[in-house]
Amino acid sequence: MLKWEDVSKLNLERVDELIKEEKMKNKKYEITDAELEIMNILWEENPLTLNEIVERLSKKEVKNKSTIKTLLYRLVEKESVKSTNIPNKKVNVFEPDISQKQYQRRANENFLQKLYHGSTNKLLLNFVEEKKISKKDLQELLDLIED
Repeated sequence: MLKWEDVSKLNLERVDELIKEEKMKNKKYEITDAELEIMNILWEENPLTLNEIVERLSKKEVKNKSTIKTLLYRLVEKESVKSTNIPNKKVNVFEPDISQKQYQRRANENFLQKLYHGSTNKLLLNFVEEKKISKKDLQELLDLIED
């Protein structure tokens, strides 16, 4: 016979499991500035090998291959990037597991929440008060709101 304690224990285990899953989902969007450089390369072109990523990043400035490899595997661990082994070439290729649009959406939400407590209104008022938005841009926003 199943006891209540057993049922509640199962439920708590499932809740813990769901919490861990949700944290992993969020973790894939927690990308550092250094990791973001790699993501930008992969959003432009993929799949790429480690050497190809190093080559593209080195065009901007000299980068250490082992540092890039560490950052890349952190992104794989976070599930922001997926790695596929190509056996006949004995190499891994990497591609983004989240789209640039998904990342931007989440980063915007986090920014808005952190600085403006989720209020788009406060954000826009700040831009207007600081004169960081032109009259033309403001009019375009108003036109969007009216539509």
